[in-house]
This record gives sequence, C-alpha cells and structure tokens, in this order.
Amino acid sequence: MDGTIDRNDRLHQSFIAALDHLDAEQREPDRWEEECLSYALGALACGLPLVAHVEIEAFWRPAGQRSPEVVAALAGKPARFTKAMLRHGLDYVQQRYTCAPAADAGLPPALVAGQRAVQASLGR
Repeated sequence: MDGTIDRNDRLHQSFIAALDHLDAEQREPDRWEEECLSYALGALACGLPLVAHVEIEAFWRPAGQRSPEVVAALAGKPARFTKAMLRHGLDYVQQRYTCAPAADAGLPPALVAGQRAVQASLGR
C-alpha cells in the first residue's frame, strides 16, 4: 500500500479512536481535546499529516500534563465543536480530500523543514 495512503488511514483511525474514547466516557470533548481535534482536522484538510499527528497525540495528554497557560486561555473561550460535528468534519475531509498531495508539494520550505524535524523526532 502507498505510504501516504497508509499514513492517512492511520491518522483517520487515530482520530476515530479519540472520538470513540469520548463516547466510552459518555462525554463531549473538553476545550483542550476539542482544540486538538479541530486543529488535527484542519491539518488533515490542508494536507499536513505531521501536524495532524502532533495534535492527535496532544489530545491524549493527561490533564495534569497540559500547559497551564494554554488551559487558562482555552477556559475563557466557548466550546465550538461537539463529537458529532468533529465526526462529520472527518467524514467530509475523507470524502473531499481522498487524494493526498505528493510529499512536500507546494509547501513553503520552512514548513517542510518543520515537518521533517517533527517526523525525525518521532523516529520516522
């Protein structure tokens, strides 16, 4: 299987796993989780799989390990997305953007370098 397609499938499954986790706990995402998943969704739509990966990983960060500054900033913002909305968004992205761009296609060099650095730190 093509590496890009395989990576996108893994990201899709990771996103679904996060939503399934919330389902199992019978709750909507807290502001941190919502922010992570909405950023991951945007990254997927923009063809930035490494950014999506970082955001999905951040979703799983225990509350005690989250940045207090970010948590405080998010506390002052209203909730925007429900699980249902995030699922719908993921379905839309999957249907609309089934053909992933070639690696580094049209991305600014600084972004490509940043993505490669993240990838290297993840051992890929």
